[in-house]
Amino acid sequence: MNKFFLFKKYKIIFIITFMFFHQGLYPVTFKYDTGENLVPKINKENADEKLLKSVLDAIRAHNNKFVKFYLSTRDNVENRKRLKDELLNPKIGVYGVQLDEESIFEGNGNLVDINARSRDGYTPIIVAIEAKNNDILKLLIENGANLYETHPVFNRTTVGTAAYYENIEALEMLLKQDSKLANVGSVVDGWTPLEDATLKANSRIVKMLLQYGANPTITDKHGGTPMDMATKFGKGEIVKILRDYIKANRGKL
Repeated sequence: MNKFFLFKKYKIIFIITFMFFHQGLYPVTFKYDTGENLVPKINKENADEKLLKSVLDAIRAHNNKFVKFYLSTRDNVENRKRLKDELLNPKIGVYGVQLDEESIFEGNGNLVDINARSRDGYTPIIVAIEAKNNDILKLLIENGANLYETHPVFNRTTVGTAAYYENIEALEMLLKQDSKLANVGSVVDGWTPLEDATLKANSRIVKMLLQYGANPTITDKHGGTPMDMATKFGKGEIVKILRDYIKANRGKL
């Protein structure tokens, strides 16, 4: 009996000692497991999402001053770095009020990444195309926005989105950057930008896509082509444009 209680006593001492050393050696893991580090992380993610949503809403409203202030453009990054160096690390002999980053920039100086994606799937470039905010679209392209982003609802590429919303200026900007986009279809149904332009009966967009190398014989995932669509829905002008193009480029497509 005494041996049993002695064993139990040493077992308890061993467990307590182990827990003490485990907490000492792995404090970060212990804090994370108890949720102490989780709250600040969630708060930061929520703040980032709120700022991104504000920028996306500003793009839709054409509030471009706000957008340009918060987007992580090369100019913004360089200017903020310069201001931080000048104000937070003054030269020896320069006196003034001691500043911190929060006092210099609103929102701790956070910027929205050019390719940031909201929780509902929207990115600045898709919103700019959809809202026909082509000044911001130009800024995004100049700062390395991903031209192969897709619309979260329609699953269209940037060029497909421009064709769908009949944003001709955006279409041309995108195709000048990468003409291969003319033949990139939706990941869901395989619809090409040319099919979207055909359905809209927008002859200007159809001609522009053809000019940049769109292939009217490419089939979507249902086996259809722009010509099939134009014929089925009675888009007579588009039928003629596509027929003439196919005839002129026979053997090249």
